[in-house]
Amino acid sequence: MRREYDKYHLISVFCAVVDHGSLSKAASHLGLSAPTVSKTLVQLEKVLGQVLLNRTTRALSLTEAGRLVYQSGQKILSAFTDLEDQVAEIGSLDRGKLRITFPETIGKTVFSKICNDFQKEYPDFSLELIFTPFLMDMIEDDIDIAFRVSESLPDSQFFSLPLLNIYPVFVASPEYLAKNGCPYSIGELSQHNMLLTRLNGLEDGWLIDGKYYQFKGNLISNETYHTRSAALNGNGIAILPSYFCKKDIQRGRLIELLPELERKDKTVGALYKVKRKGSKKIDIFLSFVESKLQESDVTMC
Repeated sequence: MRREYDKYHLISVFCAVVDHGSLSKAASHLGLSAPTVSKTLVQLEKVLGQVLLNRTTRALSLTEAGRLVYQSGQKILSAFTDLEDQVAEIGSLDRGKLRITFPETIGKTVFSKICNDFQKEYPDFSLELIFTPFLMDMIEDDIDIAFRVSESLPDSQFFSLPLLNIYPVFVASPEYLAKNGCPYSIGELSQHNMLLTRLNGLEDGWLIDGKYYQFKGNLISNETYHTRSAALNGNGIAILPSYFCKKDIQRGRLIELLPELERKDKTVGALYKVKRKGSKKIDIFLSFVESKLQESDVTMC
């Protein structure tokens, strides 16, 4: 009878063979010889009493029993990896490593300072922060926490935490309005130079009461910072996220226009792969983020 701990090795080798599609590629990935991998597969089939792979000179294919073992084996290997992470964290609540991605603008504007404060309080934590306009794949890119902006957080295999509500605002500088007049309706915006932003799509219109108003202007930028800068410079009217220009409005550097218009809120939230109670490092970081956002003047969910 084989010892229990050997079964983990048998399953991990079998799953590697299926993932790589051949014994030789799996052997190279695992740092083993091809004969050793072949012998391991034979041992697993003996333990289970079933043929798991149909082998030919050209290809491998799973039997019905093989598909079941592969699917269950992946869960076992994933669960053991999670267990290793949890055990590594025991007795070291203020240590850990996290790979985190943020949408570029809100990441730099809101979360950059929070991350700096976090590392000041938890200096032994190692953070890899990725600020990007693109959505990263949490599995392929090995992301622990992904902050996302959307109308609602996606219903997916990951766990989610809604954090902020944001909405778009029309703004212009006092200089621009003094020179060009102030619009008092959505329709009057067609008479003004609109500063547009192209992120995932071109933000060049507004839907209200079933009617779509399309805007035109002499600027299209893929960087919200530049659109804000152009508005501050008096170049035109911009549509900016509420969190991004709130202080400018409070200080009188920008004037909010048409505040009575119905706005569609978006949610800023975090996606993560492991339950917070199962990963102390994720729970510590997200709890810190929540507390800092509550202290700030942004609108919490």
